[in-house]
Amino acid sequence: MRKHLPIAAFAALALIAGPAGAASAACPDPSLDPDLLESKLEAFAAVGDYSVVAAVADGDDSWTGAAGPRTVDGGEDAEPDDQVRIASLTKSMVAVVLFQLEAEGELDLDDPVEDHLPGLLPYTEAITVRQLMGHTAGLGDHFTELFPSLAQGSIADLRTDMGVHHTPEELVALGTQEPLLFTPGEGWMYSNTGYVVLGLLIEEITGHQLRYELDDRVFDLVGMDDTYLPRTNSAGFRGDHTTPYITTGDDADPYLDTTGLSHSVFWAAGGVVSDVDDVNAFYRAAADGTLLTAAQLAEATDFRTTGWGFDYGLGFAGTKPGCPDDPDAVYMGHNGGGVGHMTYSFHSLDGERQATFTWNLDNSHGYVDWEELQRTQDAFIAAALCGVDADETAVEVQPGTASSVEELFALD
Repeated sequence: MRKHLPIAAFAALALIAGPAGAASAACPDPSLDPDLLESKLEAFAAVGDYSVVAAVADGDDSWTGAAGPRTVDGGEDAEPDDQVRIASLTKSMVAVVLFQLEAEGELDLDDPVEDHLPGLLPYTEAITVRQLMGHTAGLGDHFTELFPSLAQGSIADLRTDMGVHHTPEELVALGTQEPLLFTPGEGWMYSNTGYVVLGLLIEEITGHQLRYELDDRVFDLVGMDDTYLPRTNSAGFRGDHTTPYITTGDDADPYLDTTGLSHSVFWAAGGVVSDVDDVNAFYRAAADGTLLTAAQLAEATDFRTTGWGFDYGLGFAGTKPGCPDDPDAVYMGHNGGGVGHMTYSFHSLDGERQATFTWNLDNSHGYVDWEELQRTQDAFIAAALCGVDADETAVEVQPGTASSVEELFALD
């Protein structure tokens, strides 16, 4: 595994229990090869102790699959419609709301945040909405302050504090204790805290809670019936889900169930719970004019090189999967790690070719072989986005995924 290529997320490489039964729904379109997709999904799940759920689409044709049990103890097999924390994919959804508010004349993306939320950020430098959306504001990150023991490879803070609820204002205060990392607009650094600020901005402008704005402006409009932003004073899931775990480093007790992690630690930066089909529906709606105009989508996907293994626009990440028929084609989407659920979701710019998959163990201590994990993950991506068998056709897939806990603490 390319262990030092970070992802756009908080917490990490997810993995959990073997391919103890795979389920799939095939489509009639030969451009989606159900047998190839299922075999690559099973191979990916078989590398370690994790389950994986996936949804792939090409135009109106789709395929869904799942492999492995929902928990490390076995039991019920994962299903393609199981709910997961999609983590930083939330940022794309928050960005859509901000684009809509700009179109309605409620704000300008170049407005200083201070104009709408005076006194929230403790800096004299002007920081704009656009800079927060694109991670060019220079803010640090609150997650490293919430669970500092992770920097030493210890989950001690998670064991004791993962159920503690925090207000968005508390998260902003934690993430802005230090000076700016660079002059706003003159650098790039991924910041979850910046998106917490944007969530507060949406609430200030609309007068409504962020979860209601996401429901009205995104989820209900697209028909994402299994998607929601939980209350910040809650934990867990409303429906069937794969259980999220993080490795502990203790052979006698190797996995920590993080179902009880407070949703408040993510909120606008990564709090949404969804399933893989709904995620595909969202990105297609962003591309087909349902959620964004063509001009807004072009602005959101005007990617800059970041040095983090992916490019970034405004709430949307970009990558080139390197498909043999069009190696320079750019795909949009996002990666996300939710301290147990790891999601990869990328889509052609027209929203026609899509792939979203999630596995459910944060591999912070390297329990699973990184290189084999990367190889089988890349093979599934090649099958999903390119329609080819990577074991027979050379495909160099980007971005790689890695432990975002490790990379996030590299901010210090």
